[in-house]
Formats: sequence, C-alpha cells, structure tokens
Amino acid sequence: MASRAVLMLVLAGVFAVAFIAAGAYTVYQNMQQAEVARGWIDHSQLVLANLQTQSERVERIDFTLQIAVTAADHPRLRGAQMATSNLIADQQQLQELVQDNPGQVARAKDLSKSVVALAAAVEAFPTTKAVPDKELIEVRNHLAVITTEERTLLHDRTDSSKHTSYRSFLLASSYLGLSFLIIVALFAILVRQARERNAHDVQMNAARYDLQSTVERLTERAQESDLLISARDELQLCTTTSEAHECFVRHMGLLLPGTSGATLMINNSRRMVEICARWGGLSPLLDGFNPDACCGLRAGKARWRRAGKSELHCMHFAGKPPENYLCVPLAAHGETQGFVYVGCDTAEALEAAEERMSLLQQLVELASLSIASLNLRAKLEGQSIRDPLTGLFNRHFMEIALERELHRAGREGTSLAVLMLDVDHFKKLNDTFGHEAGDMVLREVAECFRDALREEDIICRYGGEEFIVIMPDTIEEAALRRAENIRNAMAEKKMRYRGELIPMTTVSIGVAMYPRSGREGQSLIQLADSALYRAKRGGRNQVMLEAAVV
Repeated sequence: MASRAVLMLVLAGVFAVAFIAAGAYTVYQNMQQAEVARGWIDHSQLVLANLQTQSERVERIDFTLQIAVTAADHPRLRGAQMATSNLIADQQQLQELVQDNPGQVARAKDLSKSVVALAAAVEAFPTTKAVPDKELIEVRNHLAVITTEERTLLHDRTDSSKHTSYRSFLLASSYLGLSFLIIVALFAILVRQARERNAHDVQMNAARYDLQSTVERLTERAQESDLLISARDELQLCTTTSEAHECFVRHMGLLLPGTSGATLMINNSRRMVEICARWGGLSPLLDGFNPDACCGLRAGKARWRRAGKSELHCMHFAGKPPENYLCVPLAAHGETQGFVYVGCDTAEALEAAEERMSLLQQLVELASLSIASLNLRAKLEGQSIRDPLTGLFNRHFMEIALERELHRAGREGTSLAVLMLDVDHFKKLNDTFGHEAGDMVLREVAECFRDALREEDIICRYGGEEFIVIMPDTIEEAALRRAENIRNAMAEKKMRYRGELIPMTTVSIGVAMYPRSGREGQSLIQLADSALYRAKRGGRNQVMLEAAVV
C-alpha cells in the first residue's frame, strides 16, 4: 500500500509538473503573441505618423502656392518645392513601411504616381501660374484612403492585442488555480512550497496590475491622439474663424471635462480683447478689456494662476477671480491673436488640466494656425476682389460675376439688367473741393447704392466715378424702377465736407437688358455705357434705357 501510495504520489507529482509546464508554455505562447500584436500596433502608428506628415506637407504646398499666386512670392515657391521633395521622400518611406500589406502597397504606388504628378505641377508653377488643384485633390484622396485603411488595421490589431492579453490572463489564472489545488492536495505538508506559491501569486498579481496600468495608459493616449486628429480634421474643414472657434472650444470641453473657458481675440485696433466662443459653465470674464489685463498675454506664454504658487491675478474678470486658472496665448506666424482661458473650479479639473498640458498646448497650436490661416485667407480674398476706397467689388470681380450671371440667366431662361452709373460733374467737384472731398463723395455714393439695391444685386466700381450694377433675375420695368430709386436717393442726399455743404450730387444711369439688348457681357457693358452717355447729353440726372436689339 505504501509503495502504491508512493507511486500515486510520484505519478501525481509528475502530472502536476507536466500540467504546470504545459500551462507555462501556453502562457508563454500567448505572451509572445501579445508582443507580436504590440509590434504590429507600433508599425501601424509609424505608418499613420508618416501619412500625417505627408498630409501636412500637402497642405503646406497648397497654402504656399495660393499665396504665391496672389502675392507672386517666389521665396514661398521655393518652400513649396522643398516640401514637394520631402513629400516624395516620405512617400518612399511609406512604401517601405507597407510592404507587409499588398493592398496598401498598391495604394502607396497610386499615391506615388499622384505625388510625382504634383511635383511636376509644382515645378511647372512658375510658368503656368496655376495652383495644381487636381493633383492636390488626388494626393489628398489617396492619403485619405491609405489612412482610413491603416486606421482600420490599427483598430483590428489593437482589438487583437487586447483579446490576446485577456486570453493570456484567463489561461494563466486557470492553470495557476488548478495547479494550486493539485499542489495543496498532494503536498499539504510542504509549507515551504505553499509559501513559495503564495509569493508567486503575489508576483503574478503585480504583473497583472502593471499590465492593466500599461493598457490603460495606452488606451488613454490613443483617445487623446484621436481627439487631436479629430480637432485637426475639423479645423481644416472650417471656412470662417467663428467655425474654427466653435470647433476648438468643443474639443477643449472633451479634452478637459469639468473645466470652463473661452477663446478671446484681440480686435483689429489691437486695443481690445473680446470673447469669441465659450465652453463649460458661466464664464467670469469681462466682455471686453485691454490686452495688458492678461498676464499670459504680457508673458507671451502659457501662465498658470494657482493658490500658493502664483498669486498674481489677471485683470479681466467681472467679479472675484477664481483661485485656479490658465491663460494660453493664441499665436501664429509671429503674431499674437488672443488667448485661451481655462478655469479649473475643482481639484479634479485642475489635476486633469495639469496632466494634459502638453496635449492642450498642441490643440491650442492647431487652433492658432487655423484661425491665422482663415484670417489671412479672408484678408487676401478681400484685397483681390474689393475696391479699397468704396468697399465695393472691383472691375476684375465684376467681369467674372457678369459672366457667371449671364450663364445662369441663360440656363434658367431669366432676364438680367446691367446698369452703368456715373457721378455728374465729378471733375468739377474735385477741382472745387479737392480730391479728399471727391473720395468722400464716392464713399457716400457707394453707401447710397447699397441702401437702394437688393442684397443679390452686384455693385462694382468700374473706374473713377463710374459704377456698374448687375441685377440678376430682373425684368426691364423693375430695373428702371430701381435705377430711378438710386437717382432720386442721390438727388436727395446732402453731403458736407469739413462743415461746408457740397452742392447736390446727382448720377446719370444707362440700362441694358439681357437678352433683349445683348447676350455677351462686353456688349451689354458697351450698350449700357452708350445709354449712359445719351443720358448725360440729355441733361444728366436721368435714367436712359438702351433700346438696341442684338
């Protein structure tokens, strides 16, 4: 019996040892799989980083060429060519990174062709003077497709890594539990082994805790990265600064839950800071204040106000200042545009803001660049289509608008009126009162036109004291009636220059109708001009309709 018990004990021991060895091998295999999965996750993140870099270079090329077209900025063109060279190098690196994925390899080759085409268009830019919109769109589309596919791979690989880790944990727990029972049943008298087992359990728990903490940190970083990417993508879609402000504060609320804050911008006079957008609860900020009231703006960098550390308060609060808050300047292209205020009403909100300070600053930088770009775009667009004296559209825009409205009228079968207007005796007014008075009269005339016409009517300064008004979807009777309204309004308008009353300023108006008078833009302008001169020869201060039929 004793020998049989010993044999059973030996067999049980061998079984236990074999069982434990099998469990250890299985756990080891699962851990190896987890390492491989994490390696693939890192690989996908490298690919996505490369794609993000390429996207930024494409945007830089587009932005630089747009400015080069408007301002003939040759140094910026060299910057676009350098960015194109870097884009080609990034694309070659991308092809090496995606060798493991045949589908991505094919997409990368398509992207390479588009990049080569874009490079050729950039090289040809000094000759063509045209922004390669088609090539830029193709490159963006290819980048978007590859990015979407790689994000899907990253998501799948992340899920696979999580499943592998979870399976490893379950297998380890199962094997360890069964092994513990076998060991307790067979070696109850071996206290030392029991203690070693307990120590082993403690180590496994610590390893599991470390693994769980690591997974949580990686998950948090992935969420923060997704938030930053989402903010960047949405800011790129914004077409106005108000949209950019709303997009930014929405993402700030997601990044720092429990906080409140606002974006504040310095106005054009650089003498006042005003609130543009808010998030969170009620803001204690003033609606407007001097830029020197903010310590962050004065310092030119992010500045915390915390009790016991930095006691000096900013002066832009309506009531009692909060205990803890942050002011981060919004600066881009070497110019400070305003700042972001972040209020931390609770200790948890303060801790979260401090922990995510790096990501917060990245988000602020994205917003700063987006807002500065939108402001610059609006300024350039205004300079290219507006007359600086009157604020009306200029002659170049008039020619484009007239061609567009004529095509629309032809498609829809509607009529269109072209009015040529001229200020009567303007040369005499200039000679009598001076050019400053003449400029003042032209501005008043432009304001009178705006008041007398519809929003859809296009008012342009043609040159000197001549103006052109394009009236879409207007019949002859309505056009003549509005022209008379303009003439009467000008005749009744009283203007003073340096306290001296300027004699009655009148306008003569010539009217041409599409399609009755003409079908081409240039012919309509000539016919309206002919009618205008007939009105001037007939005594001025009257409306004359061109009766020619083409």
